[in-house]
Amino acid sequence: MWGEMLAEAARVAQGPDPVAARPLVDRLLSAKPGDADALTLAGIVAQRTGRMEDAVRAFGDACAADPRDAGRRQNLGVALKNAGAYEEALQAFAAALELRPGHAATLANLGSCLIAAERYDEALEMLTQAGDSADALNNTGVALARLGRHGEAVSRYRRSLELRPGHLDTALNLVDALAACGQGGEAESLVGQVLRVQPRNPRAANQLGLMRERAGDYTGAVNVLRRAFDPAQPNHALGINLVRAMIRAGQERDALGVCGKLVATQPSVTTPVALALAAFEKLGWTGDRERIMALDRFVTVHDIDAAPGFEDLATFNAALVEELRAHPSLTFEPEGLVTRQGRQSADLVDARSPAIGALARIARDHLASAHARLAEEPADHSLLHALPEEWSLTLWGTILRPGGEVGPHIHAPNWLSGVYYPEFAGEDGAFAIGLLPEELGGGGTPVTYQPRAGRMILFPSYLWHATLPFGGDKERISFAFDLVPKGVGRAHRLL
Repeated sequence: MWGEMLAEAARVAQGPDPVAARPLVDRLLSAKPGDADALTLAGIVAQRTGRMEDAVRAFGDACAADPRDAGRRQNLGVALKNAGAYEEALQAFAAALELRPGHAATLANLGSCLIAAERYDEALEMLTQAGDSADALNNTGVALARLGRHGEAVSRYRRSLELRPGHLDTALNLVDALAACGQGGEAESLVGQVLRVQPRNPRAANQLGLMRERAGDYTGAVNVLRRAFDPAQPNHALGINLVRAMIRAGQERDALGVCGKLVATQPSVTTPVALALAAFEKLGWTGDRERIMALDRFVTVHDIDAAPGFEDLATFNAALVEELRAHPSLTFEPEGLVTRQGRQSADLVDARSPAIGALARIARDHLASAHARLAEEPADHSLLHALPEEWSLTLWGTILRPGGEVGPHIHAPNWLSGVYYPEFAGEDGAFAIGLLPEELGGGGTPVTYQPRAGRMILFPSYLWHATLPFGGDKERISFAFDLVPKGVGRAHRLL
């Protein structure tokens, strides 16, 4: 009887409706609370229904009940990786390897976890130990692509597909690598094959839509993305790309309709609000644009007069400049970002230097104060619908050469953003809200805020903002920071 109950629960847990397995698993655990197989099924159901913390707990209990089973350790590692606990996941995979040395699937998972932790060279070293394994070769391709070695990635993906023909994720990884190598024709042909079989595959539609967009065929991009977009169950990333293509194709009213669907189904993410602002601007709907921007309500200016651990503000600001200039992560015009003629740092939130550490405390305090104030207001705006319960801080610095700029961009899906100026001279180079990026056709109606030494400006992360170009012979230094909602936002990083 027990074996039959286990088999039926396993069948349902791994079927199309894993929620239906919960009562079966609960019955198993009521009969044998510490049974490793029942706990494993509980972990599978939790993982497949998006309850990551419950999955980690169940798989951990299964490991405790059956500590010599390598597969249970691997299950725990996958759950921890999916929950973003990469170091703990690596420990679980290492424990699985001790029990089952050289196991290709475990090595592939360990390599995948190192990739997620952005430790690409270590991932490659680990994945080579897995030999000619389809999973390991696919993950090797991902690591190589992240390192910019797209040609090598192509060869690994091709070999993986030889071993496992038709594997969807590998095929779509190959599409990305081919496109990065300039082999757009083959990439488009391959993704087209996928879409003929799965016309609503969101990743494949995004890939082909972006190819059309890069070629300047915005209407073609809209057609590809619209076919895959399901308004009843919208895929957020697909919807964002569809809205952007619609704006470029002059279909702003349709873009606003898609934005509404995205906001309604995922109110915690404000990226569609930013795109709605661009559509309002293009349509000339000034009232709607100003209502959503709500500058007087949500943008605040703070002149800092003291910093913890420093005798006066001038000493603090000078130390900030010195510490940023010396930081080893400063990168000139980092790929994928909008800094031009300037250098930008990686995330500094954990920096041990005294001035940057003090700025992190000041930024965190001001964000916390703004969060508390806005939490008391009536939830009558998209920003307030997205108010996060838990959040963290991300912080980075930028040094611009004369003539440099930070082009129009947003920080969504983060919630609230800020900029701090440790020094500033002259009148040009102001902070501007409202300019649109070239990817949306440019333009916009800027509202400027004048920087000064010690000034901090807070603003919603969905607002398009930029620094205006400046002349002279001195560099401009600023620090940006974000309130990062747990499970929604993302910390700053260099590619």
